[in-house]
Amino acid sequence: MPEELERKNDTQEEHTNSNNEEKTPSEERHKEKIGKPVVIKADAYKTIILYASRYANQAIKPEEWKEIYGVLIGSTTDEIVIVEGAEALTFGHATDVQLDERHYGFIERIENKIYKEEKGYYIIGWFHSHPGLGLFFSYIDLINQLGFQGKNDDAIGLVFDHTLLGKKKEEKIGDNVLTKYDTGFEIYRLTEVDMGINTPDYDNNYHKVDYIESIL
Repeated sequence: MPEELERKNDTQEEHTNSNNEEKTPSEERHKEKIGKPVVIKADAYKTIILYASRYANQAIKPEEWKEIYGVLIGSTTDEIVIVEGAEALTFGHATDVQLDERHYGFIERIENKIYKEEKGYYIIGWFHSHPGLGLFFSYIDLINQLGFQGKNDDAIGLVFDHTLLGKKKEEKIGDNVLTKYDTGFEIYRLTEVDMGINTPDYDNNYHKVDYIESIL
């Protein structure tokens, strides 16, 4: 009798766990929310660093640093986004430049040039810098991101801060401590593309996207 009761309890517990698992978001749904991870090629990374360093570096007074903007060029597969290159677009006089019709005119010309190259690439997002400000999306950044992601769910936004580049940081994995050096950037996407831009919580409507840098 006790053994039979124990078996019933075990069966009941398994059924409860099964129900709980059904109620939690599936791994596939979580991936869909975060979106495809990104592979950024060396040429794209180098272009961003060099362009940003023209307007913010140790030889320029911090109060004179300027943000830079550009587009990311590449392709996507069923699993990942591949950033093959980057092209400069404009720079800001201070911070928070909202892309307008003039900028989108430049973007259209870049798209036409890419199309003529017939490599199967297209604009897959944008980049800009936050010199000395850290890595995040401001409200204006969210509006700019919407301009890309509203047309393409896979579109990404990369934010670069040269003051973080190469900084040593440690990451604990199990009992081991891994030493890493900061890339100086993060990649983001909007979490809810359809959220109204006047929603009180819109400032938080973005998340980090996993990425790796490719030296090839």
